[in-house]
Amino acid sequence: MEKKTVLEELLLKKSQQKKKISPINYKKRLFVLTKANLSYYEYNKGKKGSKRGSIEIEKIRCVETVNLEETTHPARQYPFQVVYKGGLLYVYAANEDSRERWLAALHKGNSILLCSKIFK
Repeated sequence: MEKKTVLEELLLKKSQQKKKISPINYKKRLFVLTKANLSYYEYNKGKKGSKRGSIEIEKIRCVETVNLEETTHPARQYPFQVVYKGGLLYVYAANEDSRERWLAALHKGNSILLCSKIFK
């Protein structure tokens, strides 16, 4: 598959709670979308750091916006979820335009559906 970057942006990622004792936390990560993968990296002082995770596009089942809780922090006003074989990723864009760009890019040219179409 092609390694060309489709979209790249600094977004907020919620911890995936892989261990029962893991606290919920949110970290800024540099997300990079290619035709083959959605990857995220550490990001410090304007530089891309080590890769922290990657999901093959073909393993993504669906992507969609998430409803906000009443007491949502201002930095987490534009969430979306990526449901993939093996897990769930919550990502927060800085604004509505950013979130729509990511949703459109993930759906375009891929067989990724809205989650509501899968879970009905």
